[in-house]
Amino acid sequence: MKSQKTYPFYFNFLLLISAVLFLTATPVTANKSVYGYLEPVTLAPDEVTLTAKLDTGAETASISATDIQLYEKEGEEYVKFKVSHPELEQTLHYNLPIVRYSKIKRRAIDGTQAQKYHSRPVVKIQIHFDGKPYNIMVNLIDRSRFSTPLLLGRKALEKVDAIVDSTVANTLLVKNRS
Repeated sequence: MKSQKTYPFYFNFLLLISAVLFLTATPVTANKSVYGYLEPVTLAPDEVTLTAKLDTGAETASISATDIQLYEKEGEEYVKFKVSHPELEQTLHYNLPIVRYSKIKRRAIDGTQAQKYHSRPVVKIQIHFDGKPYNIMVNLIDRSRFSTPLLLGRKALEKVDAIVDSTVANTLLVKNRS
């Protein structure tokens, strides 16, 4: 008999919790815009626009960097690198302080079981996305074999308030043409 009396209480409690979760989640998405899985991003201060893949499956952002040279300056770690990719008409040169190192999971290649993770330097760069400036963290890796020179992962997407629709691409180009 007692379990029949507690059933309405638990049902009402779950209903109340569900309503609270729904109501608190709705305003978060109200401030976000929907973008395609590929969008143009401008690197500052060079004002060079490149294609970024908006990837909700990746946690961090990556930029196509070559000639990565780590060095120390006044007790701080720095990195010189070039941003180059077949998509870019010019090579960009950067010399920035290292913010941290990211631990990236390696892909299994040919069944070899080498190290499971490798380390990449992370720097802060300024981008313009949808007409607004943002400082984001990017790890440095040669992405020349990938279709885009820049990948924006979940942390960067959260910073730019983006929701990704994987069925469309280049919504910003369409928006800017109208």
